[in-house]
Amino acid sequence: MSWIDSHSHILDEAFNDLDEVIERIKKEDIVRCMIVCCYSHEYDRAIALSKKDSRFKVAVGIHPSDVKNLDDDTWNKFIEYASKDEVCAIGEIGLDYYWDKDNKLEQQDIFIKQIEIAQKLNKPIIVHSRDALQDTYDILKKHKVAGVMHCYSGSKEMALEFIKLGFYISLGGPVTFKNAKEPKEVAKIVPLERLLIETDCPYLTPEPFRGKRNEPYYVIYTGKKICELREIDEEIFQKQMVINFDELFKG
Repeated sequence: MSWIDSHSHILDEAFNDLDEVIERIKKEDIVRCMIVCCYSHEYDRAIALSKKDSRFKVAVGIHPSDVKNLDDDTWNKFIEYASKDEVCAIGEIGLDYYWDKDNKLEQQDIFIKQIEIAQKLNKPIIVHSRDALQDTYDILKKHKVAGVMHCYSGSKEMALEFIKLGFYISLGGPVTFKNAKEPKEVAKIVPLERLLIETDCPYLTPEPFRGKRNEPYYVIYTGKKICELREIDEEIFQKQMVINFDELFKG
């Protein structure tokens, strides 16, 4: 029995007990764990972890919330590391109009530039989209690239439109929340071969740990909830999640 976490931030400052967190990942048999690096100081540590343990994969990207403070040094370092063999995805990248409404065009510009880099490198993207789903869709429809909609929070109808573009839909802790209607609908309708699960740790902790720090092994609770919603055997689900992860990220 094995699980995957397609999106984690285990190098976040919240993890001052990283060694213990990694031990729990191993104990609970999390066989794939994507380390998403939004800051350049995380790059080398992530790559070192991936070299030490093949279950860890690495993504680097400029988060939309950091666009307003983006400087040449940060951009150049991102370019340098994006091309490294140890980096298998570009992300998380995208649009966030919830926190930043005054620089939409700048966010879109940096999003597109990172997509173009991913295209050139033949690497998938990990997409962040908050209160910006239509603009995100329009950009992805125009700029063809493989990828995943990280911690998807939109409608089931829009999820199917992203799937038509070739994207995977990744669901996290909110699918376990009692009143989270849309994530549950999405969990039931997305084709199994286009679905991924994640924690987005240390954020979005699933039930029954909501309110505490999230970490990769809690992905089990998200996975079990989706199996319950879909009325599917856990082993079948787990195997397909590993297949999906490896197909997208060339595992």
